[in-house]
Amino acid sequence: MKTDMHSIFRIKDPLIFTIYGASGDLAKLKIFPALFALAEQKRFPEALAIVGFARSQKTQEDFRKDFSQSVKDHYRETWGVYQDQILESLLNQVYYFSGQYDRFDDFKKYKHFLSDKFKTKNWPQHLMYFSVPPFVVKPILTQVAEVFNPKESDVRLILEKPFGSDEESAQHLFHFLSHNYHESQLYFLDHYLGKKAVRSLIPLRHMNRILNSMLKGREIANIQISAIEPMGVGERVGYFDEVGTIKDVVQSHLLQVLAMLTMSIPIDDEAERVQEERTAILNALDFKPDKNHLALGQYDSYRSEDESVKNSNTETFAALRLSINRETWHDVPIFLRTGKKLDTKHTYLVVELKKFSFQDAEQEPNRVIIEFYPHERIQIRLLDEDGATLRKGEIAASESIACHGDYCLPEHGLLMLDVVRGEKRFFLGMPEITASWHIIDQVMAFMQQKKLKPEIYKSGCSGPTGQENLMKGTPFSWYKPS
Repeated sequence: MKTDMHSIFRIKDPLIFTIYGASGDLAKLKIFPALFALAEQKRFPEALAIVGFARSQKTQEDFRKDFSQSVKDHYRETWGVYQDQILESLLNQVYYFSGQYDRFDDFKKYKHFLSDKFKTKNWPQHLMYFSVPPFVVKPILTQVAEVFNPKESDVRLILEKPFGSDEESAQHLFHFLSHNYHESQLYFLDHYLGKKAVRSLIPLRHMNRILNSMLKGREIANIQISAIEPMGVGERVGYFDEVGTIKDVVQSHLLQVLAMLTMSIPIDDEAERVQEERTAILNALDFKPDKNHLALGQYDSYRSEDESVKNSNTETFAALRLSINRETWHDVPIFLRTGKKLDTKHTYLVVELKKFSFQDAEQEPNRVIIEFYPHERIQIRLLDEDGATLRKGEIAASESIACHGDYCLPEHGLLMLDVVRGEKRFFLGMPEITASWHIIDQVMAFMQQKKLKPEIYKSGCSGPTGQENLMKGTPFSWYKPS
């Protein structure tokens, strides 16, 4: 696919990009490489300041070395002399500021620091990325509101999940934000919505009537969404043990994919309409408090990863059975599962279509499969009969939906450009976040009421055997694309 050079969006106006928590892993693993990708594609304006703000004492030179190393580590397989030149030029616009997140004077000093970089009466657009633990988000928001007067300037806040720890805490966060900021300034980021294949769910359905007709509730037998990986929790063990995989992955990533797949497609695809439709589906989700509708697991080496989790019952695997409380989705089960330290890394959704009443039970159903990792592709599986032997077998039509060409961007880079453009279709709205927490709160309450403990499973396997219980009473089984 050729790229139309005239369609490439480039930032023209002066820009400040502040990264709170610039010494942390998220910044090094995702944000710095994404910023380099934008620079490599000449997306940035000439007047640019990328500033890392963190509590660590660090010199400008040390921070630039950290920035440089993270970029080279990320792109080490394709790195060349050309990238060295781009990186060297970008580093001239990279700065560091050390300050405490709850100290008013430090933020005043930071504003003066920025004033020295942009000697102008009119402040440029200022993106603030919150790459920090949840407990320091509110102190930073408080200082930003006091010092930068965001309601009178073009400040845009990019906040990563988690957005609260339950519905009530999320509502408290949103109340605080609404008091100090315009909703248009708030960008609630779920990096899954930066994935090309996930973003394609809307145009694929909006522009292809045949596909959208197949994805109607009356045509679907069941839906499965899986996100599995061979890695453990690693250095995130402290944070992860407090939340578990249901809050860490299901509440955000999987529910967002489900909403994009099953929501009504608005004729007008502006952000507000898209968010409204996602919210409507999330509000309609139902969890039946039944032990056969929830399976929990924990990989066998989890409790030995840190002294603090030696007696932990936090789940590293979860499978849920949900439904949509709508007439058009009646009796369509939805199966979600995610887990760590499993046999492979694979993220995909499977829509199993209903069969004719006269078809044999042994025949495979038609399926629509959309993969997000390791390949971004759509696959439609049909049945056919061999003319010579009369044997019936599957045929598959498969096509990549990955981005191809020189102007593709990593998830965070694409979402950063969305913020500059004011494009919010692929960011979360406050109502859909509270709606997703509402259904997850029901699941967590059931777990606590029944005192459910995770099944221990062997690292490198396909997960706990309890996940098969979700299929009891149905003719379905977990499907794994080849």
